[in-house]
Amino acid sequence: MEGYLQKWVNPFQRWQKRYFILNDHILTYCDQPGGRSKGQIHLKVAGIDESKDDALRIIINTGTGQILLKAASVDEKNKWLIALKKNQEYCQRHQVFNYGQRIQELLTDIWSNFALFDEQLTYLQEKVTLSMYKEISNIINLGQYLKNGITLCCTLIEEEKIKLYGESDTIYESFDFENEIPLNTQTSNYSNRLEEQKQNQLENFNTNQFLETIKLLNPIKYNNIKFNRVYSRINITNEATRKCLPYRQDPDEKFAFWPFLKECIGKDLTRIPMPLLFHQPLSALQFFAASFEYYETLKQAARTEDPYKRMAYLMVFSLVRCILGIDCQKKFFNPVLGETYEYFTPEYKVISEQVCHHPPITAVHCESDDFILSITMEATVGFSGTSIKAKLPGLVHFRNKKTNEHMTYSFPSIAVKNLLFGKMYFEQVGEAIYTNHTTGDVGILTLKERTSEKDAHQVKAVIKDKNGNVRCQLSGYFHKEIYANNELIWKRNYADPESKWYYFYSHHILQLNHLNEDILRNIPQTDSRMRSDMRALECGFKDLGQEEKVRIEEKQRERRKIMEEKKQQHIPRFFKEEFDPISKRNQWVYLYNYEKEKHLIDLDLF
Repeated sequence: MEGYLQKWVNPFQRWQKRYFILNDHILTYCDQPGGRSKGQIHLKVAGIDESKDDALRIIINTGTGQILLKAASVDEKNKWLIALKKNQEYCQRHQVFNYGQRIQELLTDIWSNFALFDEQLTYLQEKVTLSMYKEISNIINLGQYLKNGITLCCTLIEEEKIKLYGESDTIYESFDFENEIPLNTQTSNYSNRLEEQKQNQLENFNTNQFLETIKLLNPIKYNNIKFNRVYSRINITNEATRKCLPYRQDPDEKFAFWPFLKECIGKDLTRIPMPLLFHQPLSALQFFAASFEYYETLKQAARTEDPYKRMAYLMVFSLVRCILGIDCQKKFFNPVLGETYEYFTPEYKVISEQVCHHPPITAVHCESDDFILSITMEATVGFSGTSIKAKLPGLVHFRNKKTNEHMTYSFPSIAVKNLLFGKMYFEQVGEAIYTNHTTGDVGILTLKERTSEKDAHQVKAVIKDKNGNVRCQLSGYFHKEIYANNELIWKRNYADPESKWYYFYSHHILQLNHLNEDILRNIPQTDSRMRSDMRALECGFKDLGQEEKVRIEEKQRERRKIMEEKKQQHIPRFFKEEFDPISKRNQWVYLYNYEKEKHLIDLDLF
């Protein structure tokens, strides 16, 4: 059955006309016949009812949400209602029942409802007296205890099942597949499916075995993986690298900025939680490591004999970050307070920590045999009504181990244009000053607002000696190639055409959030790779990812509230704040203790 129905979208868009197609137990909808699917509703375990208040309305409860449909007439509504229930009953009678999947569905339902339960109680906490506040806190703790108990119970059932598999194939087969074989299934098909199921169970068994190795060393990390709804859906392998993300993301995905952003005019956007669909699956901490795709350029900034060309290479490296906003117009996840990230290679190390939440400040330390790069990134983001602009005060310090030079540079502002009309784009705007404090040389980079596609991404810069004489001029386009005194010194890496399905990520950027057994064993539980909301977005679990994002943000607010009540302050572990006489601002300096102390962290952020 197929045809048009009205679907409730949200309070801004309200009822929208959609074309629905009912096939087996799946109800698919799109804008018009033959159009691209906008979503699917699985009816197997859904509740299907008619509204008592509206004779034209159909209500579908999915277990994690409610979907409202409206027909043009009562007869049409009745036809759809009969067809939906008929297909659902048929599928339930003939479905291949999978106990493990059902357990996971129940767990998902429990966690989703608990999130609503927790949200309601948190709201009540703000409205009641101190005595009632304590009572509600006790109820929240009890709910958390029950949720963890149910999760643990289901996990133990799964582990007992795995033990049966290891001890006796016959017992395992009767336990897992007795009700899965339809009468007309041929033996060969059953054997194939049985072998496939055994392989899946063996992978889960290996994952569980691996998790047991970190259980005693880091129970927080163990719990964050073992009992999380996102990680329960994925397998952690030991593949060293990856060629793509688990999910092909539509590069032309549309999302409505205006209904959300119109409430943000004149406000600091760093204080406002953004919907998941505004993001790409990387934290702002990982963003700094993304520039190291062009590590060779930074190495040239340390090794080249010509001092003016050394500054030219540093200027080029600082522009690499501009590339990330050309193709993928989505923001990075804001790190939570105390979040960390490490990216180690044989040639260099990148260590970052979120040292302050309001204002958001990120401290980054990058080091190789040739240089030390220190960054204190502070951002203020404002929305004018037609564009977003981020100001990035502070300096980046580059210390050359070969020449003992000390150079600094500033960041230009970032603007997001065409939020309402036309194609949205990111743009670096303003002036950046590069100073060699050892020689007195100065570089000036000017990035102007584009007036046409022709002058987009254009680079114009000049380097002068301490006497003001021009020694080098930079020209070109930072999305293609850059020249120093007409000599090619940098060219953008080749972009794989398939990258458009993965947020336009290069091979290097694909590795930044990669998580395998070796990485999981070595990183602390505060590492950005442990974020379940980013992992869900990366895997295409967008509804679940939004719930996880809200959960992590609520957890951060609760931690901040408790610390305020106890008059405590968060103390960063790997960086300390010092006054910088060059920028006349405070900066965060690395303590060189990360590798010794990263496994001593006791924070539970995710």
